[in-house]
Amino acid sequence: MSFAIYPMFHFFLQMYRAPSAVAAAVLIAFVTFVANPAVAADEVFSVSDIAVDETAETASRARAKAFRVGQREALGQLLRRLTLRADHGQLPKVDNERREFMVQALQVGDERTSNVRYLANMTVSFKPVEIRRLLREAAIPFAETQSKPVLVLPVLRQGDTLMLWDEANLWRDAWSEIRLNNGLVPLILPVGDLADITDVDAAQAAEGDPLRLSAMASRYGAGDVLVAIATLSGTTGAIRVNIAASQIGDPSVGRILLNFQIADPNEVPNLLVGAATGVIAAIENSWKSKNVIQFDRPGRMLLAVPLTSLEQWVSVERRLNNVASISEVSLISLTRDSAAVQISHFGDESQLAVTLAQQDLALELPAFGAADADPFSSVQTDQALQMRVLRPTTP
Repeated sequence: MSFAIYPMFHFFLQMYRAPSAVAAAVLIAFVTFVANPAVAADEVFSVSDIAVDETAETASRARAKAFRVGQREALGQLLRRLTLRADHGQLPKVDNERREFMVQALQVGDERTSNVRYLANMTVSFKPVEIRRLLREAAIPFAETQSKPVLVLPVLRQGDTLMLWDEANLWRDAWSEIRLNNGLVPLILPVGDLADITDVDAAQAAEGDPLRLSAMASRYGAGDVLVAIATLSGTTGAIRVNIAASQIGDPSVGRILLNFQIADPNEVPNLLVGAATGVIAAIENSWKSKNVIQFDRPGRMLLAVPLTSLEQWVSVERRLNNVASISEVSLISLTRDSAAVQISHFGDESQLAVTLAQQDLALELPAFGAADADPFSSVQTDQALQMRVLRPTTP
């Protein structure tokens, strides 16, 4: 992400008029902003738990082969993570040389070697700019905004019995076998301790009790709750499994319905794992379809950011850096209680609002009253630009 600092005459004039201690604090914050923009490490472009096991004529050749295989598998996982399911069949093929150039970092653990064999577990981080270039060259739409975590409550219904925290809940067991943080929608499976059991029981989860589910989500630091109900019915030879999953706080996702029938009761656990994987895929695809970066729709916007401290501005600036659809952030002016910022972005305003919300930033229409100070009144701006208020919802 690039940064452009607009002419700062207005900013320095304010500092000249401010008390010396305040001016020093503001200038230190400003220098920090210019010299070292706080960009968080982007885990979206890292793929972990890549197991490799290769043999060759020598251990060194087996290791080199394993690295190539691991990087290829990691790149495939990353491209599928960022793109819509309908485009997975058209993902570009990348040769070894370009793939190695795209790797930003490689971490290896659990290494074991013999004279002809190499085994390890790898984490591969890719250069975001190269991944974007690859997908844009292939004309494949992609998203990279990660949602807030979603808490998963797997409820199993058998006859008139509902199970959530019970040991006999095979549906919960199925979710525990799946990696839940491997996509753009991180999922959290509650541990099932006393606090969980006290907060929500199976019936309350199935009913979607908003107060109880919201309180539990808050305790886990989740932004939403997914209630996934699996209904087992039928007899040996014709066992039916019906899945109904809903995100309580995001009705735009829609209800996910899956239906299966099997003959062998011993296959029920495996089928439930597959069903849970299907629910996750549907949630991921829905999120990505709403957050595909629209490079053909560039825009600019002026933002008034109310602040309670200079430290809060540093936090807001860092969060703006983390929004994939924002290509440029330009600080126009900064005072003790507000900042005026211009951003360049891709996509429409509604999509921008969704991505900002994942960073705890609320995009609002301006409502400057007679007693309110318009943060843009003393700076030269393009009046054709949209003006919005960007309000931090967390410190």
